[in-house]
Amino acid sequence: MSPRRAPRSPDPPDLPNPPDAARIGLAGLDAGPIERTFRVEAPGESLGALPLPFEYVDVEVEVRRADGAAIRARGTLDAGAIVECRRCLEPTQIGVRARWAALYRPPGRVTPGEEGVWALDAQSAELDLAGPIREELWVNAPAWVECSRDCPGLCPTCGVRLAEKACRCPPPEPDGRWAALEGLGGASEGASEGTSEGDIP
Repeated sequence: MSPRRAPRSPDPPDLPNPPDAARIGLAGLDAGPIERTFRVEAPGESLGALPLPFEYVDVEVEVRRADGAAIRARGTLDAGAIVECRRCLEPTQIGVRARWAALYRPPGRVTPGEEGVWALDAQSAELDLAGPIREELWVNAPAWVECSRDCPGLCPTCGVRLAEKACRCPPPEPDGRWAALEGLGGASEGASEGTSEGDIP
């Protein structure tokens, strides 16, 4: 995940985008693994609620038979979003890249809460990848975004972006509520220096 300032999203690669991109047809799976590369446009609409306003998700996936009636899907994803920097509020482009894997089993063989396992009816003709992809985006998305590690942010008084120009606002006045505590550290240090073991009652 590498934040950087970005006025616009990157140009999309030449990837096919099926009508329902998060679904993979299973026809021909018995003959061997199925490999697909595709882009999910407007992922917030097709994948469900996401942690960030992702503009796209590029997916590479391989689907193959596993034990019994199970099907295994694994691959990589690369998602992009533009989010405000939490310090200066500048639009910042981030990328989320991750490897993912999912195991699909008949509903009767899926334990509630089992990690990485999804239900799939034995008669289903397609595999819905929305759940695993959405889960990986939640796990790998950053909790906050900064345009750079040394971003100075905004002046809390005038709101100027401190990375662009210096602020002329006077320094904030000390909070009077802390005045009673000033000097306590020095007083206690002096008292301890003037006290010996013989003075302890």
